[in-house]
Formats: sequence, C-alpha cells, structure tokens
Amino acid sequence: MAIIQPAALAVVLLGVATTINNCNAFLSPSTISNTRQTIPSTTRYQYESRQQQQSKLHVATEQTTEEDVTTTSTTTKPQTITANKLPPPPFKKVMAANRAEISVRIQRAATELNMGSVAIYVEEDRYGQHRWGADESYVLEKEESATPISAYLDIPQIINIAKKSGVDAIHPGYGFLSESPQFAQACADAGLTFVGPTVENLNTFSDKTSAREAAIAANVPVVPGSDACTNADDVNAFVDEVGLPVIIKAAMGGGGKGMRVVRNREDLIPFFESASSEALAAFGDGSVFIERFVESPRHIEVQIIGDGKGGVIHLW
Repeated sequence: MAIIQPAALAVVLLGVATTINNCNAFLSPSTISNTRQTIPSTTRYQYESRQQQQSKLHVATEQTTEEDVTTTSTTTKPQTITANKLPPPPFKKVMAANRAEISVRIQRAATELNMGSVAIYVEEDRYGQHRWGADESYVLEKEESATPISAYLDIPQIINIAKKSGVDAIHPGYGFLSESPQFAQACADAGLTFVGPTVENLNTFSDKTSAREAAIAANVPVVPGSDACTNADDVNAFVDEVGLPVIIKAAMGGGGKGMRVVRNREDLIPFFESASSEALAAFGDGSVFIERFVESPRHIEVQIIGDGKGGVIHLW
C-alpha cells in the first residue's frame, strides 16, 4: 500500500483546487446580478483525464449551447426569531403529576413552550432526574407504612401543592391519576386545568366495564366479559358460564398492571386476588373484571386528540 507524504498530498489538493477554480462549470454566486446574462441552456459533461503530480485526476469540463435569458437575483435575509413572534404559552406554569421519564418529558415540553414546570416526588425519588429537572419541585408526604406509589395517588395533597405553587394546569402523564375522573374533577373544583380528557369522557372510558357498555351500545363487537368482580363468587360464576381460558383485567388504569391470564381452574382465585392487589397499588382501585381470553390476538390502537373546543383528530 502506497503512503502519500503530507507535502505530496498538499500539492495534489492544490492542483485539484486550481483545476476547480479554472472550470467553467463552477459559477460564483457573485456573478449573478440584475443584468442580462448568458446562461447555459443545455449542458453536457465529458470527462478528461490527465496526469498531475503522479496522480491521475479526472476533471469535469463542459460544452454548451448558449441562449440569452434574463435572470433576477433575490437577496435572502436570515430569519430572525424573537420572543414577540412566538405564540403565547398556553399556561404560565404546569405541574407534572407523575414521576421519572414521564415527568421529565412533560417538563421538557413545558420548557419548549416557554412555561414554568413543577415536579412532585417522594423521598425515595429524591435523587431522581424528574426532581432536579423542573423549575420547582415539592416532596409528597406519606405515612411510613405507605408505599411510595400511594403518594402519587394522593389527590388532596397534589391539589394543595398545585395551588400553593401557583400552577394553572396539571399534566398527569399516563398511569397513576391520568384516567381518574375524581382527579380531573378535583382540578376543575380548584380552578386548575386538567391536561387530558373531560370528566364526562373519563367517567365513560376510564372504567373498562363502562367502556365495554359504551362499545356494546355502539354495536361494536366485544368478547364475552363480566361486570366489575369484587369477590370469588363473582369470579367463579363467570368462569362457570364461559369456561377457560380467561383474562383478569384491572377495571381502572392500564399498562398491563393488574392483568392475569388463567388457564387452570386452581389458579383462578389466587390470580384474581393478586390482580386486584396490584391494581389497588397502581391505580388506587382494586376493581377487576374478566373476559374470555383470545389467543394470539392483534392489538390495534388508534390515538385520538381533541383540543377541548370540538376539534378532534385521530393519529391513524
């Protein structure tokens, strides 16, 4: 393998630069003005090779047929974006009523829209990124015996912090209180904007059993399912009717929490109890319901966004 010395390389590059400068194919922007000029109408490139500094360089030259055309130059000024050209922020200060990455993303969006951000955290999250990334952060108090998650479900405490910190909107993220009609109503009662669905929509769709009823009323096909099950008798009665396998789901919330697939009858009650316990810890509500389990289903989900003023779009 040949090694090119730096001095030789410099000579080669200098030769290339000189050739380019002498090539009519490269026009300087300064040669274009508000005058009549001779501009190529058809261009045909042919490649010529020549030996230079013991390196074979291929240089493009052109042969043209010319015609007179008139060109007009326009000077483009750089766009200057100032604060008074930006749309006003939708809120002055937003609380991220969540934790970890979800809260961080809300804070980032608030900053990009020129809004202040407020974070809440429990003692166990005191070193978390979402605490330090916000403009303001406030600790959530809880009993020593309580789980850290329970503090993020404490509606009265969250509303109290929001009012004291002067926020005018609360973004719940997803999970936790994001599908709680009680939380949305508490925000409205406190004069705060809940960034999410209306209380009416949440009352219909946050509880999956009522969402099933709405789907059935709209003639949407659904698999056989139960109402909310609160005890072992309800669970056994449904399985006696539809058989196994079944899936136990949390009536509130989502994200796969409070969900169990039951294939054997001996697992039914233990799975029901564990699913209910997990749903209570994650969403503050241990209600579950049961559906016939569909093997290898295709999950199709369409996101819908509304502006609160009647405008609704889907992200198909």
